[in-house]
Amino acid sequence: MKATDQSDDLVTIQLPLPFVHGLLALTHLLDGRVVEALLDAVSAPPASGFETDQQTEEVETLPVRAKRSSPILHETDLVASVLGQTVRGATLPDLFGKCVDLIHKLDPAAIEQFAEQQTHARRYVAKSREDIHFRSPHLVAETQKTESGWWISKNVSENQVVAGLRALADAAKLHFGDDIKFPSGGS
Repeated sequence: MKATDQSDDLVTIQLPLPFVHGLLALTHLLDGRVVEALLDAVSAPPASGFETDQQTEEVETLPVRAKRSSPILHETDLVASVLGQTVRGATLPDLFGKCVDLIHKLDPAAIEQFAEQQTHARRYVAKSREDIHFRSPHLVAETQKTESGWWISKNVSENQVVAGLRALADAAKLHFGDDIKFPSGGS
């Protein structure tokens, strides 16, 4: 961590690497100094003066499931297939946005049709970020713009992305599970 005027307020602690990776998956909830320190610690070699436990058992790394828009730090299974093209995303909203962009390139009218669809609390896509969470205006910051210019929610679960991709397939007159697949195994 870089030296600051507030260095008296800082402490050094040892944490297991999997725990640090878990914390880094929650960067959207952490103070910038904490994130910077964790990233520095992960990328730096072990500091001298710290004892390493030779009896540390091997920790099995399990695939990380994305929630909200947290970055994926390990191998990810966030892969969809749209008309045979593989679409990968670092986060669920990123994956959903890339699928929207691909359909937009192929059929812009389908996205216009898709923009008319909504759930009880949000639209799948909108031209204005304020129109996404129409029942929860305080969530306007939880939106992101796709490359094709459409706004989507960043506050989504895997089930919500599946529902969104099903609705996208319907709007584009495609079949979810055949033309659009997510998770990568299909419907």
